[in-house]
Amino acid sequence: MKYERLTQAQKDRHPSIHRTGSVRGMKSLGFWRKKDRCVRCGQYIYNLSMTIR
Repeated sequence: MKYERLTQAQKDRHPSIHRTGSVRGMKSLGFWRKKDRCVRCGQYIYNLSMTIR
């Protein structure tokens, strides 16, 4: 997983989980796709491949 600095607009646009959450679990349960690009910024992990309306 990569670390990136995101703007507030980017943080609001992409789904996230807390750093203690499981990215592997989100992907295995089908909420996030296997090849989605996930980055950590501060205390949260953001899925940059998906956007929120």
